[in-house]
Amino acid sequence: MDSARRWGGVVALALGIFILITIEELPIGVLSVMAPDLGVSAGVAGLAVTVPGVLAGIVAVLTPVIVRGLDRRLVLVIALASVVLSSLLSAVAPTFAVLLIARLFAGVSIGLYWAVLAIVAIGQVSREHTSRALTVAFGGAGAALVLGVPVAAWIGTHVGWRTAFVVVGVAAAVVAVLILVLVKPVRSPVKVTPSMMLAAARTRGVRYAVALTSLVVVAQFITYAYVSPILLERAGVPVTQVGLMLLVFGIAGLIGNFAVAALLSRSAPWGVLVVSAGMGVALLAVLVLMRSPASALAIMPLWGLFVGAISVAIQAFVNTQATEVIEEGTALNSAVFNTAIAGGALVGGLIIDSAGQTALIVTSTVMIAAGVLVAVNYLRTTPRAHVGA
Repeated sequence: MDSARRWGGVVALALGIFILITIEELPIGVLSVMAPDLGVSAGVAGLAVTVPGVLAGIVAVLTPVIVRGLDRRLVLVIALASVVLSSLLSAVAPTFAVLLIARLFAGVSIGLYWAVLAIVAIGQVSREHTSRALTVAFGGAGAALVLGVPVAAWIGTHVGWRTAFVVVGVAAAVVAVLILVLVKPVRSPVKVTPSMMLAAARTRGVRYAVALTSLVVVAQFITYAYVSPILLERAGVPVTQVGLMLLVFGIAGLIGNFAVAALLSRSAPWGVLVVSAGMGVALLAVLVLMRSPASALAIMPLWGLFVGAISVAIQAFVNTQATEVIEEGTALNSAVFNTAIAGGALVGGLIIDSAGQTALIVTSTVMIAAGVLVAVNYLRTTPRAHVGA
């Protein structure tokens, strides 16, 4: 019974990250209906992803220092309460400016949750099951791509984008209760200080993880933040089928999240390399081949397969290549991950408004290629025994 409850707690953590990914990327799914309703362009509406991402990055870095001896489970509950507030404010926002204020609370929630998720997940199970616990917990991110964002997009296009925010807020409240009931309290045995965070930032494994995240995740969201207009205008997908395309993308992402576990258990650096290269190939296909609804239906799952694996792959990289600073490294990587989402949406907005969709996708593809080179360099300069950890 105790074992079942612990794994139930891990599943509750996965539901939490499901909510966080959904609220973070919700504007992407409803961009085509939200932007005209609030009287702004697609590029400007992308700030609804950028603003919380930047704040999430700041919060993630500060979280280990601020929470100190606080039960990390309560940090997760506070994060979900912030999602509830953000969702309700977004649902009633009369202007885009008010929506951005509401999205600040989303940024706080994302930063808090991402910074401690891995530590809490590991704390629920014995050491030999940590890889599986991380895969299940981060599986919520893939599930959000499968169900959260596509369902929100469907609600947004059929019922209204404000209703989509309400649904996410209610779900966040339910998951917060589940975490309180099912998740075992987790406290860090060491009180993290600013100097410890700085020392972790200088660790080789953390430095490479941050570099990979900066390149690969920024590249992904330069294009993915504007996937709705790309599907509509480049591939000729009807607006009512955008949610279906995102669902196909998400199903593949969930498969990728779990499929990569076998590779990560053998070598996290190789896992990151394979996932990054796959993302690059998929973006190249978006650039060259996506010209019709049929081609979009073929390319979206290929793209999603690799994107769904990137968050768990980079977290596994931190866990195995920076073992002495896992909590600090996780917080730093979470900060960069969320800032990268924000940066990608911001840069993508500037590019799509000034140079168009082709320039957008080319930029992403080039950055992914740079990330692949960084991963190759890490493998080339790291002793074989450590790479296989």
